[in-house]
Amino acid sequence: MEAPYLGKLDYRDPLYGILFDKVCPGLKSPVFHVNQMSRARVFKYTEESTGTAAIGKFFRMDDSRPERVVRIKSEYENLHTIRSYGFDAWPDYVVRPISRDERIGLALIEEFINGRSLDYYFQKGIGEGRSGLLKDVLSRLASFLYKLHAKTRSEEDVSIDAVAAYFRKILDKIEKQDVIEKNGRRQYLKLMDKWLGKKLLLRAKNSIVHGDATPTNFIFTGSGVVAIDLERMRNADPVLDVGMICGEIKHAFMWRTGDPYLAEPFISHFLRSYASSSPGKKGFFRAITFKNPFYMALTELRIARNSYLARQYRKRLAGEALMCLKYGLKLR
Repeated sequence: MEAPYLGKLDYRDPLYGILFDKVCPGLKSPVFHVNQMSRARVFKYTEESTGTAAIGKFFRMDDSRPERVVRIKSEYENLHTIRSYGFDAWPDYVVRPISRDERIGLALIEEFINGRSLDYYFQKGIGEGRSGLLKDVLSRLASFLYKLHAKTRSEEDVSIDAVAAYFRKILDKIEKQDVIEKNGRRQYLKLMDKWLGKKLLLRAKNSIVHGDATPTNFIFTGSGVVAIDLERMRNADPVLDVGMICGEIKHAFMWRTGDPYLAEPFISHFLRSYASSSPGKKGFFRAITFKNPFYMALTELRIARNSYLARQYRKRLAGEALMCLKYGLKLR
């Protein structure tokens, strides 16, 4: 879907000077065309004569949600941090931050990456039957995420309290939305407690994770994989990212076909591709397979918050998450 066109950026706008200096410093009088991206307060700026483009992300100066503002502001530093680990060169790449200016509510100017998102390949794989193409990009994404997690791994234990708090936060949200009932919420919490008491989760070590591993946050271009939108980057169990992708695969198939089981070969392919990068492949695969159902269920609950989805479908997603939590506890 084409981003709505908003016109040309006024040269008197403070942002014009930033784009002039940082994006097109060699041009005499650049002209920037502005498009509204899918998210509010995210815009694309394309210079008329060169086609050079950048993305601008803004925060509301009067936003009453300080945590959200802090998160949005942090992306500039997050991108620099990840790129310092070697993700500033192809084929494994993190988008380049260019500038910021909090005086005008500008959280970030970053380069625009022209490519296809994972969601595009879901459409190709599911709608057009191009399963080989979808498996190929899932393999590339698995390799990217493994490198990210391996390069940033620490000996610091994962905070189980933080995991529990996030789980409860999502449950609170979908309960208020009437996606689950109060009695159902208690069932999820009981299963959560069982999961968080498992040694594999308790002994997990932190890595830097993307933290918002959704289909639109990874761009595929040529042989490269590009990560964008690192607002939610943090230290966590690497299987958080893995489970998010697996949950998104399940959702992609269930939403488009009504049959969640069609996703299983692709979930298995993604997990095996991720594990294949590890020296201790067999034991590593078992470990992530045992933990994956918890984070996959968390992702299904997370997706169920989205009001653009039909309520009955959201309830079905929550039901899939419940089954995932129950089934996963039987694996060991």
